[in-house]
Amino acid sequence: MIAISATDRKLTASMDLRFGRCPYFLLTDGEVTRFIPNPYQEEENDVAPRVVELLKNQKVTKIVTGEIGPKAKTSLDQNKIQVIMLSEDKISLQHVLKKMNLSR
Repeated sequence: MIAISATDRKLTASMDLRFGRCPYFLLTDGEVTRFIPNPYQEEENDVAPRVVELLKNQKVTKIVTGEIGPKAKTSLDQNKIQVIMLSEDKISLQHVLKKMNLSR
């Protein structure tokens, strides 16, 4: 399962460059695509480990995002979740899926 940090719950939305503070994650396995909210987006402390746990519980093995901090990196490494970082601002989720050969 792949997760992409998202600004909204639609494929035309942009990838969110923020990992722990994004409002949604698009989850896909190449067949099924769905969105889940990030319940920790507004939290103050230790957001990254909780977001990583959320994604781990969704069977995510790769995350596509723009930026991750040191706590997130450590937590993702410990949970064996690969990070794919894209620095393109305002890239649509559809475009990210095409880049990863996951769109139909």
